[in-house]
Amino acid sequence: MSKAYIPQDTWAVCTFQQNTGPQKLIATKYERKQFTVLYKGDKNFIFLTVSDKNVREKFICKKPMNMWMAIGGLVVGLILASNPIGWVVAGVCAAVLVASAAIAIVTHDCTGPLKAGKWVNEKSSVSFDQQKAITEASMLSCDNGGVLQPIISYDVAVQAAKAIAYENMKETAVTTVAAIATGFFMGKGGGFLKAIKSVFTKSGALFTIGGMGATYAMTTAQSRMMRGNSEYADNEIYQRMNKAEEKDLSDPATVGKETYETTKNTALSGAPPSIKDLANVVQLYRTGHIIIQDKALKAQFDQLSKMNKVQLRNSPRARALVKSIQEKRPDVFNEIKRSPNSKPIRLRPQMRDKAIAHLESEIKKNKWSPSNENSLLTKGASIALFFVPLVGGYFSENARRKLAENAVKDDTSGISVRAN
Repeated sequence: MSKAYIPQDTWAVCTFQQNTGPQKLIATKYERKQFTVLYKGDKNFIFLTVSDKNVREKFICKKPMNMWMAIGGLVVGLILASNPIGWVVAGVCAAVLVASAAIAIVTHDCTGPLKAGKWVNEKSSVSFDQQKAITEASMLSCDNGGVLQPIISYDVAVQAAKAIAYENMKETAVTTVAAIATGFFMGKGGGFLKAIKSVFTKSGALFTIGGMGATYAMTTAQSRMMRGNSEYADNEIYQRMNKAEEKDLSDPATVGKETYETTKNTALSGAPPSIKDLANVVQLYRTGHIIIQDKALKAQFDQLSKMNKVQLRNSPRARALVKSIQEKRPDVFNEIKRSPNSKPIRLRPQMRDKAIAHLESEIKKNKWSPSNENSLLTKGASIALFFVPLVGGYFSENARRKLAENAVKDDTSGISVRAN
């Protein structure tokens, strides 16, 4: 099937974009010495080649947005951990996130990464001004990781841009919420500096390196599985995109770049994943088991709540309960003793009430307290945060799919010069 050549100002969408509109591809003057091949003789419509790697206006890229929103989210989490939520605190947090988004937009520039990128599926047998020509089937692989797809129809380009942007916004939202949660638990656990300091201990470094490796392995496996979906097997654009972004992990340079990118993203997010989080699955079970035990023990004391001093003294069940906690739950036994050296064998009303209050406190603390590293909340959150990259990866792959679904609808009849 013939493919149309691409003139300047052809619309393009990027798999990393967060602005909801397409941008226009332009000829790169500092790369080309001459511009003699024109569309219908119009000097404003130069046919593009592999050396033309820029857009008239920059895209808002999800990569710096995710990074800065992660940093901002981490700061917000630390603020929330040290201050009760209120209008002033909420305003400060909102300002931090808005400032982070503004920095991501203002500081990012498409030109550098695009210039370092590469056109794929170029027309090798045709040259314009001594440069290989590109067609509607060509794609520009950006050095930041995204892929730009030329789309001739404006309506199709707008639909694709919106669909891609919404998926990338969802990814950024997940990243931001995860960073806020990470910052909050860091604050409750002793603060950012303590958390970072632990990373540089011998065990902390090993856990972090292991976590980064596990995260990379999980996201890579997820990407391969999603891209192998049979539903998109016949989508020509999706398959070209997969080929363009395929990574040769046997190449040392590729491995080095992947390692660098993973390390950089981890460091800049301020929230390095730790393989220790996966071990929390066991601890989460243990914590839940402790709560079950505490509830069962409290229920035994509650059954004695209406007994007076004499009834407690004569109750075999009360005496058995004191003996049981002395052997199996010394923490509760020590809590109800009159003095450190006393060894009560009979349960008194005051002791019973202290035991009930103590167990109620332990149940609540273990279940909800973010400052307790063994609580269900803390352990559950650390496990959930470890898998956040998989959620982000899902939306990221959806963005690529949205491009493929929309780009196949492109109407190229407006370009009469075609490659056979």
